[in-house]
Amino acid sequence: MTVSWTIGPNWSNVHKITTMKKITLLLALSCFAFLSSCGDDDPKAPGVNFDITFKATFDGVQLEKNKDVQFGSIPLFVEACRMYLSDITLLSGDKEFQISEIEYLDFTPSNATFATPTITFKNVLEGEYTGIRFGYGVKPTLNAKTPSNFPAGHPLSIETDYWSGWDSYIFSTLDGKADPENNGTKNLSLAYHCGSDPVYKTFEFDQAIHVHEGQAGARVTFDMKKFLTLADGSLYDIVANPATSNSASNVTVAQILTANFGRATTVEQ
Repeated sequence: MTVSWTIGPNWSNVHKITTMKKITLLLALSCFAFLSSCGDDDPKAPGVNFDITFKATFDGVQLEKNKDVQFGSIPLFVEACRMYLSDITLLSGDKEFQISEIEYLDFTPSNATFATPTITFKNVLEGEYTGIRFGYGVKPTLNAKTPSNFPAGHPLSIETDYWSGWDSYIFSTLDGKADPENNGTKNLSLAYHCGSDPVYKTFEFDQAIHVHEGQAGARVTFDMKKFLTLADGSLYDIVANPATSNSASNVTVAQILTANFGRATTVEQ
């Protein structure tokens, strides 16, 4: 009788081979991961904090609540000065970097005679910029909303700067009293409340802006005398037009004044 034997594998050798294969696979995967990470030519570098200080002046002097200033021959004082800015965007050639969609600036808060708010914009891409763009007011896509659409603390949650009769935010406010007769009595009330989509304007400003860790921020100044000054240099007739209209269909005064923001704004660093 012939007996045939089937010789099985050497299990010790099989175990060694399997272990080597596992080690080889792990080494291959490690190398692949390393090469993949090295091959990222455009890693997303984290941005830096960048400050902009905003200031309101009148004829180059710090604007203070209820402090007399001269507007041509007319003494006046400002009681309230507030505004919204939309789509604050840094510019560099054909490139743009938006640092904020909406901001609210109150230069005459209830607890102080004036304020120069500084806003820290986070995660701003480092680099050299050639200018900046502001939208004066609340851009149409946001102006279509109401304060109830936003959480408390959001710039657009402020009820006092929303005009329900117009379905619009009040883009900028300049209130005060004037003495056109120069008799010591300020009996002319000024109330320039600019709002509604047709009033919204954007302006760009050429200014080298350096955004780097430790770099000083930018300074933006709004001169409210220039806001009340026309393109030809003449002063706006505040006696004939002391206020914006209460009619949603009449935004002529608001459009005239908002068009002056380009000349009223100075950007520095």
